[in-house]
Amino acid sequence: MRPAIALFPFLWMGAAAQVQVQRFERSNFPPQAQTGKASVEGSVLDAVTREPVKKASVMLNGQVGLNAVTDASGHFAFRQLPAGQYMIQTHSEKYPPGQGPLDTGQQLTISLSAEEEKKDIRLTLTPGGSVRGRIVDEEGTPMPHCSVTGARFHDMGTDRTLQQAGFAQTDDKGEYRISNLPRGKYYIQARCNQTLPLPHAFIRRSSTMDAPALTYAPQFYAGAANPAGAAKVEALPGADISGIDFQMAPARGFTVRGRVGSAPGRNVQLTLAPQDPAGRELLSHGAGVNQSTGEFRFPNVLPGSYELTATAWAEGISYYGKVPVEVGATPLEPIVLALAAAPAIAGSISIEGDTANSPANNARVMMNPTDGRGMMGPQPKAEVQSDGTFLFSSVMPGRWRIFVNSVPGYVKSVKLGDREVPPWDIEIESTAVQLKVVVSTRYTRVDVLSATGAGSEPISAILWPASGDPGFQQNIGMISQSPSTTNVPPGRYYACGFAVAQPWNLMQSSALRTALESRCEAVDAPEGGSARVQVTPISSADLKEVIEKIDQ
Repeated sequence: MRPAIALFPFLWMGAAAQVQVQRFERSNFPPQAQTGKASVEGSVLDAVTREPVKKASVMLNGQVGLNAVTDASGHFAFRQLPAGQYMIQTHSEKYPPGQGPLDTGQQLTISLSAEEEKKDIRLTLTPGGSVRGRIVDEEGTPMPHCSVTGARFHDMGTDRTLQQAGFAQTDDKGEYRISNLPRGKYYIQARCNQTLPLPHAFIRRSSTMDAPALTYAPQFYAGAANPAGAAKVEALPGADISGIDFQMAPARGFTVRGRVGSAPGRNVQLTLAPQDPAGRELLSHGAGVNQSTGEFRFPNVLPGSYELTATAWAEGISYYGKVPVEVGATPLEPIVLALAAAPAIAGSISIEGDTANSPANNARVMMNPTDGRGMMGPQPKAEVQSDGTFLFSSVMPGRWRIFVNSVPGYVKSVKLGDREVPPWDIEIESTAVQLKVVVSTRYTRVDVLSATGAGSEPISAILWPASGDPGFQQNIGMISQSPSTTNVPPGRYYACGFAVAQPWNLMQSSALRTALESRCEAVDAPEGGSARVQVTPISSADLKEVIEKIDQ
């Protein structure tokens, strides 16, 4: 059985979607009729073995956008190219996704003059590592069909959660192997959903009576009940880490049962999750609901503090119910969980600045969850009417971020009722409220210069707020000696340069941002004004060293 993270088919966004980014990528290629007499050819190699990688995809991005696939010798070629600057990058299904600046050989930037022939270009793909071991019970007997998960912490809005990065199951010998893990340090968790019957006298079974049994508590390597006491396992490129073994211990679990009342339809989703957000993803339980009676049952739940949540959808309305559950040393009484319609949220939008090109009635308003509680179900979306008003038919209680699309501005402020709230952390409760949203078009122009200039090596820059919105970052690709210009909401920012291409994903980590603040420049961006900042690019080796220090 897969871990509980796989039980949520209605998840519609992940942590990465919380970040407002402007990626330096060419998604709309110029017409492919552009041709020339320049060419590029080379090979894709395994970064560890230096063996050629066949059937790897190679993308050329620049004056034209082209794709190629390597042959048996790892060779690729692009011909009849116009002069200009290009980025070449590669990937393969047999290799884990690249880690940006840590995989410097996976992409590179080149400049082509007319009729220039560049040969012997070398791109590399970094192989994943593997982790393997064996799981036995308290008597040393192999335990088949246990799930083993590799996990890492990720920032999700204002929460930091442990999310799955690799998965395996034990075989009949109790052995497992998690393959193709990107380099990094992982928590390894084992879950064996098996029960151990206990001796008992004759009892009459009923809907509220279970035969006494023990279960096996989930366990983090090495022998810890939670990540705080666990040891990390480092997966290195191409390495096979063995001996990550578990001996599972039986523990007394209890059944959490009850009934969902007032269910509006047959699509009720139930989750029993730890109240600690760090373990919510890996330690959650899922259960089905009897469509006729509304009854549910979570067997073998270990003592602890949980939150039982039910969600449902019918005729465009979301329904929810939530109760805290304390599992202790004695069986619980059946729970009756009533569902209520999620509140409708009405609001209005006003625009500061240039309203001639930014009419509010062209806008579309959306809300994204920041704490995981609102992630199940349809995303709240609303069209803005000609008078600037909008209406969400229902929004699940929880914490949300608001976005306004089709208007060239940023969300400057939000009022929830009469209370000012951050646009990136709006807490919706169980009653209807009014939102007053102010959008401003008064961006600040920021010119970013590299202290060393931009030559053949790619240079990127990232700006993020010194305080405030934890999910905002502005990404800038620098491809010439002249300043690169971007527009940001007013405020104080850190500006950091990188002597590598596309470090965007790594910089979504708040811990990495904090660790790099002393190496970055601070810049003040006045409303409607301009600012200029010069950054000294951080090398891939220095960035890797910082990442390794915070990943201890």
